[in-house]
Amino acid sequence: MILFNVNVLARPNENFGARVPDPDGMGMWRSLYESSVGRTAVVVDEDVDKELLETWLKINNVKAVVYETVGTTEPRVKAEVVQRMLTAAGGRSMYLDTDAATVAHTLQLGIPSLLVCLPYTIRPEWSVEKQIRGWDSLVDEIDKQALARSEKNWGEIE
Repeated sequence: MILFNVNVLARPNENFGARVPDPDGMGMWRSLYESSVGRTAVVVDEDVDKELLETWLKINNVKAVVYETVGTTEPRVKAEVVQRMLTAAGGRSMYLDTDAATVAHTLQLGIPSLLVCLPYTIRPEWSVEKQIRGWDSLVDEIDKQALARSEKNWGEIE
């Protein structure tokens, strides 16, 4: 079984329901889901309502065999929960997380683990907030481009 921490799949947010899926994390989920024949699970650090968690998983097409809510970010506790889940599943296993301390603890327990580092912006200078243009400015721009297109061939004889 392959266990994913939800932080690999979703970008952080104060409200769990407002978390946005991370494209790279979801890409890893899809590729490992297919190669493991659907034997994938999710571990959630925070204490989340079961219905909210299931809704988020369904909306984002995360078909986990099982999920576990830990309720704490304490690395040792998370590692013990991961060990318990993988022991119950038996067979080959792996754990993916964005927390280096948790990955260190899972490695100490003998669990193959992968530390996932997903940048939200590759370079800080590229993360310029986009200005939302008003409708009037869009209409003016369309009119200006239409006029320029018409004037392009204005002086030519047909």
